[in-house]
Amino acid sequence: MKDEPVKDLLDNINKALIQRLLERKYGGDMSAVPTIDYLAVQCKAFPKSLPGVTRTEGGNLVTFKVGSTLPETESWFRTLAGSELNWLFALISSPTVVQDTSYVDNALRRILVPRAGQKVVVKYAGSLPLSVTVHGAARSYGEHIPAFKALNIVFNPETKLIDLTLFEERQDVAVPLSLQFQYCPSQGFAPIHEIASGRNERIKQFYWKLWFGDDEVLPNIDIHENFVGPDATINSSDVEQFCAVAGNLGESFKVARNDNVQAPMDFAIVTYWKVMSIPFLHTLPLIFFVGHHEIYLSSSYCQ
Repeated sequence: MKDEPVKDLLDNINKALIQRLLERKYGGDMSAVPTIDYLAVQCKAFPKSLPGVTRTEGGNLVTFKVGSTLPETESWFRTLAGSELNWLFALISSPTVVQDTSYVDNALRRILVPRAGQKVVVKYAGSLPLSVTVHGAARSYGEHIPAFKALNIVFNPETKLIDLTLFEERQDVAVPLSLQFQYCPSQGFAPIHEIASGRNERIKQFYWKLWFGDDEVLPNIDIHENFVGPDATINSSDVEQFCAVAGNLGESFKVARNDNVQAPMDFAIVTYWKVMSIPFLHTLPLIFFVGHHEIYLSSSYCQ
C-alpha cells in the first residue's frame, strides 16, 4: 500500500505470520494454543520422592515432612516449585528480585531450604498453589514448640500479590514480620518485585516488639534528640551472673573479692538497652537475622 506507515507494515507482517503458524500447528483454533505464565527456562522434571522426606496428599493440600536426613537443596526446591511456571516457581527459582530500582539476590530461597524436623504444607486450587506454610525447625536459641508456624506465604491470584510473613518465637509468642511482593509474569527475567512501601517501618516495628513486647510501639523520634531511659537498680548478683555468662573473670566484678562490686562496661548495654535501641533502630542497616531464617534484604539504611 502506498505511503503505508512502517508500524502498520510491520504489524501486518507479524499478524500474517502468526495466522499462518496458527493454521499450520493448531488448525486455526486459537483455543488449542498452550499458554504459560511467563517465558523462562524449561522446567526440569522434579523428583517424585526425596531421601528423608515424606510426601502426603489430602484434598487440596500437599504436605512434606523432613526427617533427620536432609534432601539435596536444589532437588527440594524443584519439588516445592513443581513443574509449572507460576508465582511459586518464580519465587523459588528466580536468581534475582527487583527491589525499587535495584536487582538483588533472591534471599527468599534461603527461608525455604530444607531443615531437619520441619513440615511444609502447600495449598492448591486445582494446579495453582495458593499458599505455603512452614512449621517447626526454628534455629534461634532455646527450646521451641515443635508445631510452631515459622513461615506463611499467601498468593492472591487477582492482585498477584505475595504476602510473606516470618514468625519469630519469643517465650511462646509468635512475633510476625510481614513482607510483600508482586508477581509480574510479564517480566520473565525477574518476575518477583518487592513492595517497598512501608517495608522499613515494618522491620523496625518487628524488632521493637521482639525486644520489648507485643504491646510496645516504636516511638517516632528525631535521632538528634537526647534519650533518657528509666531509672535502673544494678544488683551485684546480676553483675556476677552476667560476667559468668560472658566469661568475664575480672576480680573487680566478684562479690567475694570486693566490698564495692564494679560493673563492666558491656553490662551497661544490657542495662540501658531499651533507650539505646531507639536511635539504633532508626539508623538500622537492613541486614537482619530472624531466628531460623537468616535474610539479607538491603544494604540501605532505614530513613
